Amino acid sequence: MMRNLFLAVLTFFVFSQIAVAQRQSVLIAPQTTDPNISTNLNNHYVSINRSVAPKNQLFVFFPGTGGVAFNYLEINNTAADLGFHAVNLTYPNNEAVNDLCGFPNTNLDCYGNVRLEIKDGIDRTSLVNISRANSIENRLIKLLIYLRNNAPNDNWGQFLINDETLNWSKIIVSGHSQGGGHAGIIGRYHSVVRVVMFAAMDFNGLANSPANWIALPATTPNASTPDKFWAFSHTRDEAVNFTILSTRIWTAYGMTNYGAITNVDSSAPPFNNTHSLTSNIECDNFHGCIAADARLVRQNGVPVFKPVWEYLLSNTVAPFSINSIQFLRFGKTVNRPQVGISSKYYRISIEGNGFDKNSKAAINGIETETEFVNANTLRAKLPSGKIGAVGGSTLQIRGLNGAVSNVLNF
Repeated sequence: MMRNLFLAVLTFFVFSQIAVAQRQSVLIAPQTTDPNISTNLNNHYVSINRSVAPKNQLFVFFPGTGGVAFNYLEINNTAADLGFHAVNLTYPNNEAVNDLCGFPNTNLDCYGNVRLEIKDGIDRTSLVNISRANSIENRLIKLLIYLRNNAPNDNWGQFLINDETLNWSKIIVSGHSQGGGHAGIIGRYHSVVRVVMFAAMDFNGLANSPANWIALPATTPNASTPDKFWAFSHTRDEAVNFTILSTRIWTAYGMTNYGAITNVDSSAPPFNNTHSLTSNIECDNFHGCIAADARLVRQNGVPVFKPVWEYLLSNTVAPFSINSIQFLRFGKTVNRPQVGISSKYYRISIEGNGFDKNSKAAINGIETETEFVNANTLRAKLPSGKIGAVGGSTLQIRGLNGAVSNVLNF
């Protein structure tokens, strides 16, 4: 039977590659990867897009309470199309952590104990009973081993240090609601590429406080620095109080040090380069419509929040950067023109790293005509007008999906 299932999976990969010629996706039953997994047996969902350059990073998404991997196909597919190896993981999530640790409980360590037991299967609390086999870590390890063995050309093994240890340094953790909380605590305990949380909060109303693992980073290994934390939530979320979330939870993560909360309804990527995003869009379920397939708002079949997801996953791999610029006149390098000289016959040559044919130069925030020379050089037309004062103009390179470089003043 195992051999038949193995052949079926391989057939799915091959068929998908022929039929789609871009993204390939497969459903894999947890017990197929490890017969000791005995609960929450709905399929994992795995995607890879072999037609785009691989980022060599793993996107792992955790569904919300009672949800399964198949409920969040769109965000997984988006990650795969950006070059990530993408996994939606089914795991023990039958009960909400905030229900287990909420009223009449005021123990602020409860949330961390429950989440950590779900993560690694080590007994910490009587509120849940998670074995190592059924834990998040074991499920993901065994899935990666299975994929490494059954699809060897796709390099799934790079996300394992060995057959018992995940290579967290190459993993983005993400999730919705309860799943977002698991992503958050994993970021506290492991140094990951990025934490992306959707509508996620551990807050005890009776104690009027976030869980200790959030509010008191020093009580955890605090392994991922604050710049690694990103989040998106609806202002009218029925399950998560956005005021508390944005003022007390996101602040505790340190996210608000990386830009003001930005409403995506009235702005576009890169959303002021903030880590804190919200929406007030109309939908039939505010808690779910930012991530769950059944609740998504779509335009012409495309989720309206797809650009938001792409932005949240941007610049996870050595982003392009600007090192220096030189002024050009009729193609030849010249000294910086005097202030007030017409810019008509001048361009700039931009030296840096990671440029591609989609890279655009933005001068003073406005994209201008840009020529791709190679991965280290771009040429850009100066806006019409006069050359400004030294240091008075800004240059930034922008790419697809919200990727941006550093800002250079010239």
